[in-house]
Amino acid sequence: MKKLLLLSLLFLSSLLSLNASGTYSGVSFTDYEENATIYFVNYYSYQNLKGVLNSSSTSNKILSHRKDDLFTSIPEIDDISGVNTQRLHNLKQQGHLIDWNVYTDDFGLTLHQTNFLYGLTGVLIGFVFLFGFIQILIGGGI
Repeated sequence: MKKLLLLSLLFLSSLLSLNASGTYSGVSFTDYEENATIYFVNYYSYQNLKGVLNSSSTSNKILSHRKDDLFTSIPEIDDISGVNTQRLHNLKQQGHLIDWNVYTDDFGLTLHQTNFLYGLTGVLIGFVFLFGFIQILIGGGI
């Protein structure tokens, strides 16, 4: 009984970690909002940052930081001088407006194209395994 309880707790814990979230300077983020905010801060122009942050000095600080190293977490962004609760909230809200169709990976594919290729590959591999399994069941071998 203890093993079953332990396994169920581990399973529940793993499910909850899939939807990670955090609160930084009083602003709550879901996993999607964190990723979108980090993407916005790393790749959008000075004009976009200045428009969202309403501060040219804070925008310049973010740009100078990302020249050296891209941001990887919200606490890194929060540590920039001039990023307060209101500005962090503005960045979070702007993250919802990102058009992910514009973002391309190293191969020049959009996010939707990449997901389609992953899905197609999975279906084809599944079909091959299912075909082989049916052949074995029928008794014909492969």
